[in-house]
Amino acid sequence: MSRPLHVAFLWHMHQPFYKDVSTGEYALPWVRLHGIKDYYDMVSILDAYPSIHQTFNMVPSLMIQLDEYAKGASDKYLAYTMIPAKELSYGQKTFLLQEFFSANWDNMIKPFPRYRELIEKRGITLSGDGISTAIKRFSTQDFLDLQVWFNIAWFDPQFQGRDSLLVNLIQKQRNFTEEEKQKVIDKQREVISLILPEYKRMQDKGQIEVSVTPYYHPILPLLCNTELAKQSDHGVTLPDRRFSAPDDARMQIKKAVDCYQHYLGSSPRGMWPSEGSVCNDIIPLVADNGINWLATDEWILYHTLGVDRYSAHLLYKPYNLNIDGKQVSMVFRDRTLSDTIGFTYGKWNTYDAVSDFITRLHHIHDMLPKKRNHLVCIAMDGENAWEYYSKNGWEFLEYLYTCLSGDERIRCVTISEYLKENPPQETLTEIHPGSWIDSNFRIWIGGKEENRAWDYLFEAREALVNFEKKHGQSDKTRTAWEYIYIAEGSDWFWWYGDKHYSPNADIFDSLFRGYLEGIYNILGLKVPEGIKKPIRGQVV
Repeated sequence: MSRPLHVAFLWHMHQPFYKDVSTGEYALPWVRLHGIKDYYDMVSILDAYPSIHQTFNMVPSLMIQLDEYAKGASDKYLAYTMIPAKELSYGQKTFLLQEFFSANWDNMIKPFPRYRELIEKRGITLSGDGISTAIKRFSTQDFLDLQVWFNIAWFDPQFQGRDSLLVNLIQKQRNFTEEEKQKVIDKQREVISLILPEYKRMQDKGQIEVSVTPYYHPILPLLCNTELAKQSDHGVTLPDRRFSAPDDARMQIKKAVDCYQHYLGSSPRGMWPSEGSVCNDIIPLVADNGINWLATDEWILYHTLGVDRYSAHLLYKPYNLNIDGKQVSMVFRDRTLSDTIGFTYGKWNTYDAVSDFITRLHHIHDMLPKKRNHLVCIAMDGENAWEYYSKNGWEFLEYLYTCLSGDERIRCVTISEYLKENPPQETLTEIHPGSWIDSNFRIWIGGKEENRAWDYLFEAREALVNFEKKHGQSDKTRTAWEYIYIAEGSDWFWWYGDKHYSPNADIFDSLFRGYLEGIYNILGLKVPEGIKKPIRGQVV
């Protein structure tokens, strides 16, 4: 029998750090809501498929937030959930009508008659005085039912179908009580408390590997030197101030390793660097912190090798990357297979989607030479895709894992398992600087808003460095450094400019500036006027 094709799924679990420094409350609910919808079920499903080994990448700032939610943390949406419906103010009712339908309408709202009734009562679209008119139409019971349904709809279908509390409430549909609402939130905390122990259990069992990302999800190459952006994108316009803080990059990696050890009881062997962003400069930092392998996008490999098209014989194998005597193994994701799961199959019926995927793997298996064990790395977001699938992707994943389990031509492995059995045979002495998006960093730097944000970050960091030189280290400078590390996260820069849209983009802007402002306040320094004003939509 011919060698099986080794397939490594790498599911990336990531949320930015949503805590509002001014309130201590999380500004957005996505850690909590994805916690009850995606993080637990994505790993627990594997118990039924023991031959399916996989890698999960956990961002440390996500682990922290999950832990804090399990211990009682709140967010604005949760706070508005817990207000008794009869006590809601006009502004709070407005918030509920605007925000409590934030779910995929086809897969998370329409399947529930009462939830669908509520959105139709509000109005599918809102314009003009639509909110004030809707508020008049909604009774106190309507608002209470909306508070409960928003929180039920985000539970994974497996919980909705087997947990007695949720089953009974879904059958009841309407006329919920305040006590039932409290029980739903208690159930959320219960589920969230299971997540990190479940990853540790499955890791210790040997069926999964958990890799890590730098602590607050920064773009490591840009922390090392923003000038690197020009190497992969010669036309990019850089900020006025050159940001170069390799010590911060090192600290983001070290803190990630420490966090991993705290929650998962061992040291990580692998890393998906934030947004798959790599460059030569980060390799010694990664290697010095005990990381054995990195994964990134296939086009980083092609640019490194000077190849301008997909090349199977180059892609489906690991490489040793040696920079100044420091070495890590590199694997490169199949972009097409990864993105097809992430963005395409949700629109297909389950049988056709899985059949297409397996056929593609068989084609790769058949066209590759059989003298070595090849690896297909499928690396993608492990949370956001599933709301576009029916039943949160369960039908797709169950059928996929069933087919893979019985396929002798395919073996599902963790990345470390594969590398242990198949160490790299070829060495690279440099790596193209770039991310999984267009093999450059233009998403996070180069636009007027992004560059303004980098300049503000530079100035805040310089203020902290100068303060510490004059006054020495202290508890308040350590807190200020933590704020710097948070502000270095990639998500703030992602939402600047017009490359992406989010109804929450102004909140991201406010959170970013809040941490910078917090640095000056902690140190007793005057806050620059620019930081007090929104960056979004204000930069000319």
